[in-house]
Amino acid sequence: ARSHPNVVEAQLWLNSLYHAQDEKLLNTPLVYADRLRLRQPGPEIWSAHPPHIDGGGIERWEDPGFRNVYSEILKGNWKSHDPYDLEKRIKMNSNIYKRPGQSTVFRTFQGWLAMSDTRPKEGTLQVFPDVLLSNSYLILRPFFRPIPNPVSDDPLDPKNWEFNVSYPDFPGILRREEYFIGPRINDETHPHLKVSESMISVPHVKPGDMVFWHCDVIHSVEFEHQGKNDSSVMYIPAFPATPYNTAYVQRQKEQFLKGAPPPDFPQDEGETGFKGIGTDTDMLSEVGRKAMGFKVSASA
Repeated sequence: ARSHPNVVEAQLWLNSLYHAQDEKLLNTPLVYADRLRLRQPGPEIWSAHPPHIDGGGIERWEDPGFRNVYSEILKGNWKSHDPYDLEKRIKMNSNIYKRPGQSTVFRTFQGWLAMSDTRPKEGTLQVFPDVLLSNSYLILRPFFRPIPNPVSDDPLDPKNWEFNVSYPDFPGILRREEYFIGPRINDETHPHLKVSESMISVPHVKPGDMVFWHCDVIHSVEFEHQGKNDSSVMYIPAFPATPYNTAYVQRQKEQFLKGAPPPDFPQDEGETGFKGIGTDTDMLSEVGRKAMGFKVSASA
């Protein structure tokens, strides 16, 4: 699926929504091998993927390169923030603390290929509909606090909030022993976003449909799966040819040839030693081979 010419073409089109001085960063195909998600129906509340943003947590404020992505917001010019500026994202570090399972690459859009017939309320994806607003609120949220004595009954009233930089915590960023996770977004940490009401489920998808969302978009998986069949997807992002991403694909290729997990994932034995595993000879398209870091014929 990841090496299919139509999938690669869709990824390149999504990359083209960004802008960069070197257009090769956006029009060179690369493939990032990601996970599968298989979810069975049932009455239990599934909280594995509440509203959140991938691709870095505390690094959005701590890392100078990542912080520069949101420089206009931090200057007070939030309406001038450009979520599609690739130049500012090339040198950012989204994994300072080497969090296990954290993607180290930059994906312009996250996405998946539907592996099942899935409707809203059947464990599908939900997204927040405005990346400019959510980015601006998320980045500035640590610097505003509710005042001790509210002046009105509405907790969201701007008059009940004040600029305050005396607190060390970052709402939605959760501290673990050696690293951080998040941002996790909820009505308590980010009340003005009202994610309990504002998250939108994607429409009905069938096997073979693809869904993509901007890398900064708040997203989640529905808490309930009221359907009768599994809700399953193969994660396939849009992946620009930045220097780090290009180097990662070469390491990924070596792991693939050994039958081992990709570099960003837990390094167990994987399929090493298995018979009948996929190899580079199973890639039927030249563009797919190129995107996986393999050499192609001169005419390709």
